Amino acid sequence: MFSQEVKQRIQRVLNQENEQVSDDYIGRLTKVEVMDLYLQDYGQCISPKEIRRVILDIFGVNLEGISALEKLRISLFSKGQWIAQNKKDLFIVYTGANDKDVKISPTAYFTKETGLIQVPNALNQRLKALGYHQLEDGSWFYAEPHGGSVSLAFKDQTIAAIGEVVMTTFKEI
Repeated sequence: MFSQEVKQRIQRVLNQENEQVSDDYIGRLTKVEVMDLYLQDYGQCISPKEIRRVILDIFGVNLEGISALEKLRISLFSKGQWIAQNKKDLFIVYTGANDKDVKISPTAYFTKETGLIQVPNALNQRLKALGYHQLEDGSWFYAEPHGGSVSLAFKDQTIAAIGEVVMTTFKEI
């Protein structure tokens, strides 16, 4: 469940407290306990960038990516909740349970401002190249072919594709 680095740091902290630590024991800890122990191993010299990486490793939340969504005017609905949403966002990225699939659609604001009810052609081409297919409602959908979670690199490519279209074609909306 946790990366090898996370487990090693937790083992190092708990071993200092004379506790025997197994992967099974670590797996029973809450994510907050894991983060506390991980940061305790660092002491007081951890950079903000490293803290963001720890949050990504432990909670699966990419704070740098979420922060970039605001500028790119992309809303994100993930794991059953809104992660980022602004009334003037142009596109919505929905991720399914366990990040196994992704759906892209325009927002009501985008439709109101452009008159387009579907994703524009410039974005269609980019999404198709990434492996998405268009649904009947005009949205675009991708499911990880092997049933696992969609990779962070794939998510980054998706956001980059949407962001490029927003910044080149719809920046003035």
